[in-house]
Amino acid sequence: MAKPIKNTPVLKGKEAVDFYKTIDLNRDKKVSIDSLTAIRTDANKLKELLKVN
Repeated sequence: MAKPIKNTPVLKGKEAVDFYKTIDLNRDKKVSIDSLTAIRTDANKLKELLKVN
C-alpha cells in the first residue's frame, strides 16, 4: 500500500522571497530547439511503447 502524500509546506519569509525571485529570473528563459526535439522524440517513443493494440 502506498504512503499518504504530505501537504505541500507554505513558504514564508526569506524562502518565499527567494522563490519569487527565482521565478522572475527564469520567466524569460526558453528551451533550446535541441532539447525540445529530444523531449518530443522520447515522448513519441514512450507513446509507442504504451500503445494498446
